[in-house]
Parts: sequence; C-alpha cells; structure tokens
Amino acid sequence: MQTNTQENVANPPIQSEALKNDQFRVDAVPRGSALLVGDAAVFNVAGGFCATQPKCTHRGGPLNEGKLEGSTVTCPWHGTQYNVCTGAVLRGPATEPVKTYRVVVEGKIGRVEKEN
Repeated sequence: MQTNTQENVANPPIQSEALKNDQFRVDAVPRGSALLVGDAAVFNVAGGFCATQPKCTHRGGPLNEGKLEGSTVTCPWHGTQYNVCTGAVLRGPATEPVKTYRVVVEGKIGRVEKEN
C-alpha cells in the first residue's frame, strides 16, 4: 500500500487548542444564550459578553440554564431575575446580587477574569 506523504505534509491535521478552565469559544455562546465556563456563567448580551457566578443567591439555581432576555436572566428554579452585566436583583425572591466578572475576548476565544 502506497501513501502520499506529500499530501499529509501539505494538509496537516488541524489541532484543536485546548481551552483553559476559564476560557470559551465565542461561537459556543450565540446571542441570547448562556454557557457554564468553569465556575462562572457567561451570557451573550447583544453580541457582548457578561459573566456572573453560576448559582442564584436565593437557593442556588443554575443561572446558565435560565431564560435570558436582553441582559436579564430568570433563574429556572424560583424566578429571581438578575441583570447579568451588573449582578443586580431585578425581581425576587432573592435579595442578594450575584457576583459579576470581566470577560475578555481575544479573537475567537473568550476568558472570564476573576479578582483574586
């Protein structure tokens, strides 16, 4: 069996760069959606990215599974609404805001930055 090594050299397999725990592919979070990235929830708000802690401050509901409308996410467990860019509670039962984190996008990769 003869192989064409010239072709393999000209078209090497594309290696997928491994992402770190705080990174995500921008195309994995379409507008109006959310993604769990490490221990943060990343939201695509009109083409920009905001990130919060992943759990509701009321009873720990998964915010990345909530409905996102504009910059407002609704916790799927008890209906608390938060502004995902500021962390503010817009509607209870929660009374404590969620932590927010900075998101940096470089090309096709986004990264959640947390203060130490």
